[in-house]
Amino acid sequence: MVGVIPNLEDQTYLCHPGNQGVSCAFHLDAPSRAKIIPYSYLLCIDLLGDRMITLRYSFIDVELSIGRDFPGRIQFIDDFANFRVSTVRESRLVKMRIISEPNSEKSEIF
Repeated sequence: MVGVIPNLEDQTYLCHPGNQGVSCAFHLDAPSRAKIIPYSYLLCIDLLGDRMITLRYSFIDVELSIGRDFPGRIQFIDDFANFRVSTVRESRLVKMRIISEPNSEKSEIF
């Protein structure tokens, strides 16, 4: 039996090929756009229950809402904590919202 190899663009998140990366790209749907944020600005990872993750950067927050059928939630958090996640794509498994600092000159929600 031959397994089906999923397309990279269909995966919810991807990791850097080495141990760590320097940034993470967040790809949002409607409208389609991406935000690349360097890991050097990551201050902390807040968990609210087992379905809400907030990545707090020095100038922006990324809120990730994880679906109940998301496989490997603990691994996903561990990958973020160790700067391994290279890309996160919004999908039925992960919804996201990117919020810039309200005190910055340009405040916006992506």
